[in-house]
Amino acid sequence: MKRIISIVLTLTLVLGLSGIVSAQNPGTDVSAGKGWSSYSIHGNNAEDKGEWENELKKAHQVWNIKADKAAVQAAKGKLDAFYTYGECAKFKSSAADKFVLDVTSTGWSANYNPMTGAVVQSNPWGVTTTKVVPVERGRYYTVSFKVKSTLKNEITKCDDTTVIKGLKNWEGKDCHYTEGTGKYNYTKHFHIKAYDNTDPDGAALAVQGMTATYAGKNVMAKTKDFNNLIGMDSRNTDYVNVTMKVLVPSDKADYQKKASSPTMGIKMAFGPFLKEYKDENNMSGEVEVKDFKVLAGTKAAAAGKAKVKSVKAAKKKLTVKYKASGAKKYQVQVALKKNFKKGLKKKTTTKTKWTFKGLKKKKKYYIRVRGAKSYGGTLIWGKWSKVKKKKTK
Repeated sequence: MKRIISIVLTLTLVLGLSGIVSAQNPGTDVSAGKGWSSYSIHGNNAEDKGEWENELKKAHQVWNIKADKAAVQAAKGKLDAFYTYGECAKFKSSAADKFVLDVTSTGWSANYNPMTGAVVQSNPWGVTTTKVVPVERGRYYTVSFKVKSTLKNEITKCDDTTVIKGLKNWEGKDCHYTEGTGKYNYTKHFHIKAYDNTDPDGAALAVQGMTATYAGKNVMAKTKDFNNLIGMDSRNTDYVNVTMKVLVPSDKADYQKKASSPTMGIKMAFGPFLKEYKDENNMSGEVEVKDFKVLAGTKAAAAGKAKVKSVKAAKKKLTVKYKASGAKKYQVQVALKKNFKKGLKKKTTTKTKWTFKGLKKKKKYYIRVRGAKSYGGTLIWGKWSKVKKKKTK
């Protein structure tokens, strides 16, 4: 009996210790077993429960994949090519490390100048795929995958022989319908971002060292409004190889402050970039992604432990000088209690000296400082300094 108990206790200890070890050791694929979600405007199949589509309908934008002359004539003048949208896509197949997205149309969505009809901002989010993975604060992650597409479209032109007064196409011209030119476009750019999936605005994380190559050739692009654009040519038979490195901020205050187990979203946007690439609208075909991984990397080096060099007191003031090796930014705190919960005042600054004003007269304050290294704007905080005490005058 004692031997059985001993074996059970030993197994419990081993299992318990193995549970303590981080699941995100360098090289761990944190995306393994995590599924994908897809979004397209048409069909009310998105997180917004169709609100986006319904708003477009209010603006007289209606679903019509074939806004050609025959369709316009059949609708007896009630259908206008400018007031259609075609964002319609869904997964043909999907697994943790791959997917095939069947795209009926990448669409025409954008923000327009109401006076001229010109495109002022692209809206590629009408067709997206998303994956959410568990992460650790302060750790690097490398995202890698292969992608190719069969997307193509016929380039159209505005036919202004029949005009609806007051309506203009995306070029700012009066236009009732568009018609084909017989020329085809085979290139489609898409955008990828790592972001805070709990943030309503999808706050992006800084991407470092991104590459996208086809047969050794760089196929990345950058525009005024978008970074991380990747070009796919459907005439190519092989895959574009994509890699990017992401660093998650180290502090709860900087990233998902309410989450004990933070996560990160990876989103690919396949909608049209009408402002940047006007011929890439209403494209159809398939997008294939395979060998998708998000590998945990090392923890980013933090700034050295901060040191409070001096604290000078004045009437209702404290001036603190401090330093931490490698730090580009500092956080300074003063409080009436050593646990820094009562009377807390704090300041985040790039300066190595800060004066706190408006403190209580002749009161003892506790002071501490920490420094942060900055990696492309992502902060990695070091340890707090030893707590100092000083009484105001």
